[in-house]
Amino acid sequence: MRRRGILLALVGIALLVVGVLFVSVILRQTVARPVEPTARPPITVPVVVTTRDIPLRTLLKESDLALIQVPVELVPLNAVSEVSAVVGKITKIPLVAGEMFMRHHLADPTKVTGQDLAFLIGDDQVVMAFPATDLMSQINVLKPGDLVDILVSVNIPVLPSEQQAANDRDAAPEDRLFTFNALQRVELSAIVVEIQETDRARTTTASGSRTAFGGAQPTPTPSPTPELSEIKTRAILVALAPQDALVLKHLLDAGGVVDIVLRAPTSAQTFQLNPVTSEYLKDRYELVIER
Repeated sequence: MRRRGILLALVGIALLVVGVLFVSVILRQTVARPVEPTARPPITVPVVVTTRDIPLRTLLKESDLALIQVPVELVPLNAVSEVSAVVGKITKIPLVAGEMFMRHHLADPTKVTGQDLAFLIGDDQVVMAFPATDLMSQINVLKPGDLVDILVSVNIPVLPSEQQAANDRDAAPEDRLFTFNALQRVELSAIVVEIQETDRARTTTASGSRTAFGGAQPTPTPSPTPELSEIKTRAILVALAPQDALVLKHLLDAGGVVDIVLRAPTSAQTFQLNPVTSEYLKDRYELVIER
């Protein structure tokens, strides 16, 4: 019996050792097994894309656009993220279906700039600039989109009549001043202005910022909104038919005095006007001019 008890004790110890080794192996395998990371969904941002192929100089409608989610690492910095920022704009390049809209690929017809102006005129038009020398242009009343008429006064040589030529064989052509409505219902494309810097715009205030050497560094205040007296109109830009542009250039080169008159935005009529000369004034006002 004593031997049997010893034998059973040895068997129990052996089974205990085997169990400990088995549990140790299981724990080791469990710890060594790599934990698979949980897949995180990518971070996305909204981007406006095209729903179809869009040609150059297309006025964009809401049906041309779609708003989709794109991983943030795939979105360029200049991509458009709002549909409202694209509707009503004009494409400056051709786009294919599904392409992202970039801000520098869009022209805004309500905010004409030098880079966008060529995309906003018709294929049968040219843009002409002429100096803003008349009073209407200088008082900062006009704005892009206004409808105006262009009035011109110019001296034109007038040949002597047959009777004058018969009485005076040396009679030379006489310059007469003609005033007429050269162009009607012209839409202003842009107005080029110059902001004249004044003491008010140059004023600065010191702030608490400091340099690396510990000295106070003045920080200029934001530029104030320019007053009318600080805005000087340099030129008027208009989109014209090429022939009208030639006429206006000839009148300017001939020394014509140009004045702009503003129309109502709903004015669509063409005025039937008579050129004004000294004879017209005498007939209209019954003037008597004696030498």
